[in-house]
Amino acid sequence: MAAIDRDAPLRFLHTAYQPNDWVAVFLKSYETGQTAQRVSPVARVADARFQAWLRWCNVLRWNVYLSLNAVAPDRRSRARDAVVAVRHVFLDIDHDGQRILATIAARRDLPPPSYILHSSPNRFHVFWRASGFTTDAVEALQKQLANELHTDPAATPCTQTTRLPGFVNHKAHPHVVTIEYRDVSRVYTPADFPVPIAPPTVPIPIGRAQRVAAGVDRVERARRYLMAVPPAITGQHGDLHTFQVCCRMVRGFGLSDTDALALLVDWNARCEPPWSERELRDKLRRARRYGREPIGGLLSEDDQVTGVM
Repeated sequence: MAAIDRDAPLRFLHTAYQPNDWVAVFLKSYETGQTAQRVSPVARVADARFQAWLRWCNVLRWNVYLSLNAVAPDRRSRARDAVVAVRHVFLDIDHDGQRILATIAARRDLPPPSYILHSSPNRFHVFWRASGFTTDAVEALQKQLANELHTDPAATPCTQTTRLPGFVNHKAHPHVVTIEYRDVSRVYTPADFPVPIAPPTVPIPIGRAQRVAAGVDRVERARRYLMAVPPAITGQHGDLHTFQVCCRMVRGFGLSDTDALALLVDWNARCEPPWSERELRDKLRRARRYGREPIGGLLSEDDQVTGVM
């Protein structure tokens, strides 16, 4: 078995956060589906007894994750409203890693990353140490960069986690998570990054017949459904709930996987923890194949005739 690096977690904790920060430590076993979470001060997470507990869990094939940003001390979760300080601008490169890293390095409108975590072969987490960002601002920036650089769009909420360096990634083949530190002395502000471009808004004409509006607005109706539906929460049948939501997207509303995935990004940001893009794609595929909801069942008769399935 790959050996755990005992020093790597401590260096990361002391480099990535302020001494008084509280962070969320999240554990997950992909073999059993079990999860656990602890919200604690950085000093306690770095304590010898806490680290020994994490090492024992990791030996038992639990994966060790850490919140990207500081959370409120009185909260027991890393929900969006619990994030009290943005510590990082973050991207998750889940494919074509070396090319995307080269693209980031070549962009003159982006500062050099503070550190790059190697989560598994050719998969990277890119960090810029940050200060002065609101949660809305950092999420808008991360969404834009993920879209431009083709990184994981599901890893853009401020509640995102990263793997804790030094521990073994047990998700597929065992791999010790390593990290490459660069210039960690500088902390970047919003002025160091390109200003996110607001998505264009398309006005909805007033006075159209209901059947016409319904036919062209299936995506909008699916978006409104997602705004109202609760997020998936680990330990509260989150996997089944997500499958049912995906059934609504690709079967009930008759959306393509691409349209459904684009809509799910914001809903997924509220989930605890958020799903990866790969997990969401798999759930959409299974929902389309195994779901029992009629295709277009949430649409009017005109929608089912004129809509694009």
